[in-house]
Amino acid sequence: MPSFKNWDDLRYLIAFYRTGNMAAAAQRLDSNPATVSRRMARLGEAMGFPPFEKRPEGWVLNPRLESIVEQALQFDGALISAIRQENEDNSGDLAGDLQVCVPSIVGTHMIYPRLADFMTAYPKIRLNFTLDSLQENLNDNDILVTPARPDHGRLISVQAGILKMHLYAHRQATDRKDWAGLPSSHAKYSPMIVAQEYFGTCPVIRVDSFQSVHAVAADTGLSAPLPDFIGDADDRFRRIEDAPAVDEYPLYLCYHETRRSDPVLKVAREWIKECIQDHLRS
Repeated sequence: MPSFKNWDDLRYLIAFYRTGNMAAAAQRLDSNPATVSRRMARLGEAMGFPPFEKRPEGWVLNPRLESIVEQALQFDGALISAIRQENEDNSGDLAGDLQVCVPSIVGTHMIYPRLADFMTAYPKIRLNFTLDSLQENLNDNDILVTPARPDHGRLISVQAGILKMHLYAHRQATDRKDWAGLPSSHAKYSPMIVAQEYFGTCPVIRVDSFQSVHAVAADTGLSAPLPDFIGDADDRFRRIEDAPAVDEYPLYLCYHETRRSDPVLKVAREWIKECIQDHLRS
């Protein structure tokens, strides 16, 4: 049975689990990679087995620790929420840092234009954004917006909005069958499936987000699957009317259930959801 002589080592275990590498874990803990490595080695000695296994895809938690880490994550989330609730009760101010991961199209078009309003309303809440259209797990983030509802972990997932999409052709294109798309890891999503079936070939250029797809297609004359609010607003493109319909592209807002009562996370997630819904309604 695992024996923890120094419970502070659990902080390092959680940070390493959330970030997936020692450098990021060290940054999260205001420490250094050597200390993280030393703590992991000490944990391994105490338990009799390594807490993480090195695989081609990166560091993976030892399955024997899954229940312990899950309990630690619950405690960590509940503790953060309780501390912030206490601070709000005593001072009336909401304060704290939040790590938010959203697709670039959401950040650029829906959230960033309204950041000034949020900063005015909550000057002590600091939002740290990562733009990642391929992220499907919460990892080190407090809030995640993703097109793929996570199906594991104790996460709360709320549909924040739906992107309507079509295939678009560049008006100056000589061959509209050449197109730009997302990486092959996104081949499971309707925009990529429909585009590949209609154009009859793989994209000639793959980029990391619909934001980049639009920019590349506009500069190269390629066709592309695009959100309606982008494609319809750009005179360089026209909808391909004879193309099959693209399924609606949902956006899910996700966070860990232990943070449900966290007042800082609550105002941020409601604001992000409002930003997305207001933009899609306009």
